Amino acid sequence: MNYTKKFLIKMPDSFGDGKGYSIRIYRNEKNAAILESNGETYGFEVIVEITGNDFYSDEAIAKRDGKLLFLEIERRWLVKIPENIGEFESHYIEQAYLAPEKGFQGRIRRWDDKFIYTEKARTGSSMTRIENEKEITETEYAEFLKHTILNVIKKRRYIIPCDGIHFELDIFENTVESGYAIMEAELPDEKSEVKIPDFVEIIREVTEDSYYTNRNFASMDKIKLLK
Repeated sequence: MNYTKKFLIKMPDSFGDGKGYSIRIYRNEKNAAILESNGETYGFEVIVEITGNDFYSDEAIAKRDGKLLFLEIERRWLVKIPENIGEFESHYIEQAYLAPEKGFQGRIRRWDDKFIYTEKARTGSSMTRIENEKEITETEYAEFLKHTILNVIKKRRYIIPCDGIHFELDIFENTVESGYAIMEAELPDEKSEVKIPDFVEIIREVTEDSYYTNRNFASMDKIKLLK
């Protein structure tokens, strides 16, 4: 049967009778499966719709050895900019957002001289999101830029290694206040312990606060870090 819709679903405990739908499972993915149907979801827990999404084509999944979920687990803090920040590796970043589509938020980014397209979707946890990424050409980046929403974010990212974690400290251009930054850490799981570098002064953790997302900052004419 030719189905018209595809959904990424949480791996179900049972697969039902299969009437009117098909569920595809993959040997290297234990947490998710793909539901194909004509639009109905039959009570399965849908993560996001993936109809027509190139990241979930048969070819793309085969290249990932049957892996469906690429998860970004991250914590964020509002911090004061350390006096020694210039000692660390840094990169110039520009990023902008595309209109959300089928539950995914598209983002384009310039990282020094490299150009990247990323799409993200929520999983129900403020710490964890699905993240799919691919490198694009400068020409593709320029074309995407014509269709972005909100403002382009410009920032310098400093990489701070500490206790096995690479913290990323972002100093934004066009801010209301000077002296403050957002620091992030990507973690192997949500329960990972984090040792903050002793020279970084934390104002507060903002992982749960949607105000401190880059997308929200893109909605501001001048970025205000202190609410």
